[in-house]
Amino acid sequence: MAKYQELVLDVASYQPDTLSFFQAAVAAGVKAVIVKLTEGSNPGSAYINPKAANQIKNARAAGLLVHAYHYAKFNGNGDAKAEADWFTSNAKKLGIAPESVMALDIEDGTNAWAATSDANAFIQRVKDNGYPNTDVYSMASWFWAGRLVPSQLIAKNLWVANYGVDSPGLDNVGLWQYTSAFVLAGVKVDMSYDFNGFYTQARHNVVPDHHAMPSPDPAVVTGNSWKDDLGVTWYGETGKATLTSAVNLRWGATTSSSVIATMPAGSVIQYDAKASAGGYIWLRQPRSNGYGYLAAGKANGKGVNIDPYATFE
Repeated sequence: MAKYQELVLDVASYQPDTLSFFQAAVAAGVKAVIVKLTEGSNPGSAYINPKAANQIKNARAAGLLVHAYHYAKFNGNGDAKAEADWFTSNAKKLGIAPESVMALDIEDGTNAWAATSDANAFIQRVKDNGYPNTDVYSMASWFWAGRLVPSQLIAKNLWVANYGVDSPGLDNVGLWQYTSAFVLAGVKVDMSYDFNGFYTQARHNVVPDHHAMPSPDPAVVTGNSWKDDLGVTWYGETGKATLTSAVNLRWGATTSSSVIATMPAGSVIQYDAKASAGGYIWLRQPRSNGYGYLAAGKANGKGVNIDPYATFE
């Protein structure tokens, strides 16, 4: 019996990009999501999933670990390397952390029949470009036919699709896509079991400060207040807060939002807005790549800080 059998969702432009969709995934027990970023390469189709940025942002806000995949159109090592460059350059722009898993989806009619060498050229280039955690996805039939040879692949976890059966049909599979009909928020989606924890036990799956990561965007602005896309109403206020205990700095003003860093007691936080949400008083911290959010104390029903985690000036 495998140690982990957690659920992993994968999405492309066909699936929703809303926060409510990813919150439904979390409620269903999903721990991680693999977002399609790209297809082909810059000299070729140069495809970028138009929903990727929102899917990444809202998946993180819902508390999911976020990984990425590329759909291969290559045929030959040179093409494979060009597609890897396209994948990783866009991953960095979209804020995919170096610790995330970067998966190759190889199943297209344009791919070489014997695809192991091309897959390895792609995977090695992804690693060379700063993403050490890699995986290869395909149908079980590609492995059975020898189009992909597991013992020769650089990526060893293996993400295999095989529906309507009680096992992946292949030895040493790390992630098994067992259905394309798992229902989330009324939508049928692909779902996989993570046997080894490669996707669901990932660590530090957030974007370091020097990478771009979109924060919740202002949606409704009235005077000096606004509502972001997590539904939190903010009020503009500048100041300094000195933490009296350790507090998590997050990508959104919810306790399920991914953690950027844990700020130790004594840290001085420059903030430009305050909000009361989810039973806490939240501060918004301007950062080089957007905003960070931290709870500065517990709030009562009237938005008063009744248990402060900081002193203010």
